[in-house]
Amino acid sequence: MARVHFRVRCALLLFASLVLVGLTTPDPTAAQQRQDFVLSIQPSGTFILADYLFSGAALTLEHRLPIYGSSNDLTLGAATLQSYPMGQALIRADLRMLFLSLGGSLGYRAVWRNLTFEPGEDSYCQDCDRGDRRARESPFKDTPGSDQFLFAVGRAALLLPFNEHFVMASLGTMRYEGREDRSFDWFFAHVHDRGLMWRWETQAFIKHRDWGGIGPYLQLLMLPRDGELVPRWAFGFNAVTRAGLMPRNDLVFLSVLTRPTDPHYGHHSYHAPIRVFLLYRMILAL
Repeated sequence: MARVHFRVRCALLLFASLVLVGLTTPDPTAAQQRQDFVLSIQPSGTFILADYLFSGAALTLEHRLPIYGSSNDLTLGAATLQSYPMGQALIRADLRMLFLSLGGSLGYRAVWRNLTFEPGEDSYCQDCDRGDRRARESPFKDTPGSDQFLFAVGRAALLLPFNEHFVMASLGTMRYEGREDRSFDWFFAHVHDRGLMWRWETQAFIKHRDWGGIGPYLQLLMLPRDGELVPRWAFGFNAVTRAGLMPRNDLVFLSVLTRPTDPHYGHHSYHAPIRVFLLYRMILAL
């Protein structure tokens, strides 16, 4: 437990240092920036993305370079995440051709608040709903277990900007994880096995330069369970706007998904079938 707290404190200290740098570095282009700037195709260059989440922080080094004009680009990046339940490091590459992007990631994850379950007599897992997980895992209890594994992701994304006030994005991924079978996935908020999983999601945003963007979010996961791929739908909304703590290039992003009748879905710290991510990001140009 002490090592977990040390990792999180180090991550938060690093994030606070980057915030201080961002706030004290003058920006000669600090004109009024659109609140919905992140919903557009991002400019070329080298950037540090510093994220603060509920229980940790992430740091990404990203380089975007144009290919055959401004309509296509290649993005290369490396990222690390340190949070309460887990940490990970990854490298990624994405090629954008107008509105279509193809890419992949390779990474390593260490889960120091790992939850695994036994098979149920008539169910996939025994004592694995949110209430059972909440009884086993608490910040004030010893670590239930740990796990370390490699993961790899291939993805295709399509961005559809219909007009100045409406944009849609669709993402499909094929993901392999070497996790323990019947373990809780802190990111997708499901229990599943190691192996290949598929994800499809669609997001739409009604947006405006003065207040940002908000819109519906639909997700389908094909989870590996007992040698089969089991579909799980979820729906919710996303919202994004500039935070305004820096002269430019910072944002607040909220993502909420729910499965109203599923007692197993969601982060067990909530007494409801929801997955919530709240993120503050600042983008520093190098």
